[in-house]
Amino acid sequence: MYLCAVSGSTWCLSSLSKDKDWTEKIEILEKRDCKNLAQGTWKFEKASQALLESIENECYSLTEIWSYFLVHKMLKQLDETGLPAHAASCENGKNPYPIFPAVDKETYLTHNEATWYEFTPHEVGIPGLGAYVDTKYFGSFFENGELIKEKKERNICYLQGLWGSACASNEALLNFITGALGDFLKQNRSEASSSVNIDEDDQKLNKLFKGYQSILELKLSKGTEANKQFDLLETILGGFSKSCELLKSIRQTWISAASERKKEQCINLSQAMDEDYGGFAKDSNKVLYNVMRKTFLCLLNWTWGTTYNFLYHCSDVEFSELSSKQVLELIDAGLTINTAYPSALRPEREVKLIISFDYSAQDPFMTIKLASEFCKAHGIPFPEINERELEDTDNPSDCYIFRGEQAPTVIHCPLFNNVNCPGKIAEYREEFSTFNLSYSSEEIEKLLTAAKKNVANVREKILEEIKHIIDTSSQKA
Repeated sequence: MYLCAVSGSTWCLSSLSKDKDWTEKIEILEKRDCKNLAQGTWKFEKASQALLESIENECYSLTEIWSYFLVHKMLKQLDETGLPAHAASCENGKNPYPIFPAVDKETYLTHNEATWYEFTPHEVGIPGLGAYVDTKYFGSFFENGELIKEKKERNICYLQGLWGSACASNEALLNFITGALGDFLKQNRSEASSSVNIDEDDQKLNKLFKGYQSILELKLSKGTEANKQFDLLETILGGFSKSCELLKSIRQTWISAASERKKEQCINLSQAMDEDYGGFAKDSNKVLYNVMRKTFLCLLNWTWGTTYNFLYHCSDVEFSELSSKQVLELIDAGLTINTAYPSALRPEREVKLIISFDYSAQDPFMTIKLASEFCKAHGIPFPEINERELEDTDNPSDCYIFRGEQAPTVIHCPLFNNVNCPGKIAEYREEFSTFNLSYSSEEIEKLLTAAKKNVANVREKILEEIKHIIDTSSQKA
C-alpha cells in the first residue's frame, strides 16, 4: 500500500509518517495535531535561527523563508528531523509507504518526462527517467553520477515548504514573504542594538529595505503606477550617484521596455544600490543585510526550491535539458495535476486500485481529468473517464468508480458532495477555501466531520472494489 500526498496534504502525511505505529494510533495523533493547529504557538526565535543558518547555503531561495516563517507558523511546529528518519515507520509492514512529490519549475507546464519528482524516506528522483538518489544526499553536489560535496540533509520543515507552496496566490505569497522578512529584520535589529535609539547603521539598513521593496514594486507595476515608485526611489537613493544615475536611465526607457528587460533593469538597480549602501554594514548587521539582499534578489527572480541537480553532467541520462543544469528549481506539484497520480502510477509499483479523496477547490473533477490527460500523453495505463458522469460540478456525488482494461481501478471521492453536506456544498467550499490558512477548533471539527462522513459513506463500495480486484486476479492466475 502507498499513501501519496500533494501540496498541503504533504504537511499532514509528513507529520504522521514519522511515527512507527501511526496507523494504530491515528485517533490519538489526530487529537494532538488538531489541538496544536488551534491552540499551539510558533517560535519566532527558532524560525530566525533556521533562516540565519540557511542563508549560508549556496542554493538559498524563497522556500527557506516560506518554510521557517510561514509553514512553521501555520503548523505550529518546526520539524528538524530528516525524511530518512521516517524509514522505520514504513519498513515494519504496518503502515502504507509515504510518497511526496514536487515538480520542476521550468517544465511543469509542459509535463515532460523530467517534470515530476518524488520524495520517499529512501530515495528522491524522477519516475519518468528512472533516475534516483539516496534521500540523505538530496541537495548534495553531484557530477557525472559522483558525489562531489555532501551537503547538510534538508529537514522536514524545509521539505514541507518545498512540497506545499501553492496554497496562496502569487500576490499573497509575495506579501507573506516581505512581511516575514520585515519582521525578521526588525526583531533581530532591536536585539543587536546596544542602545535605545536606532543608530545610523540601522537607519541605513531600514532605508535599504525600503529601497529593495520599492524596486520590487516597480517590477510589478503597470502603466503609470511606475511613476510613483520612480519618485520614491529618487528620494531613497538621493546622494548616491551610481544608483541615481542608473535610475534616471531606467526611467527614460521604462514604458517601452519588455517585461524581461524590466526585470533585468530592476536587478541591475538593486545591485547598484548594494554597491552604494552595502559597504556601510557593521559586523552586527552584516548577516541581516545578507538575508535581506539575498531574499529580495530571490523575489525579483521569483526563485523557489533551488537545489543542486544530482544528474548534472550525468552521461547515463539522455536528457540534455536536465543534465546540463547544475541547479534545479522544484516547486509545489499542486500547480500541475494537484493530485499524486503520477507517484501511484509508477509502473514498478503495480498499483491495481487508487482511492482518491480529492480536496481540490472548485471543480471536484479537475484532478481526475488532468490525470487522464497526463497518462495519455505519457502512455501510462489509466481507466477511461466517462465525461458525462462528471458534468455536475456544483452538486457532485460522493463516489465515482472507473475501471479499465490493463489499468488500475480509480475510486474518486470529492470532499464536499451531495451526501456528506447536501445543499451546503457551496457554503463548505467557501468556508474551507485553499487560501484560508488558519482555522478555529470549531472549524477544524466541522471539516473533519465532513471528511470522516465521506470515508464512512463509501466504505462498502471500496471493500466491494477490493474484493472484485482480488477475484479478478485469482481468475487470471
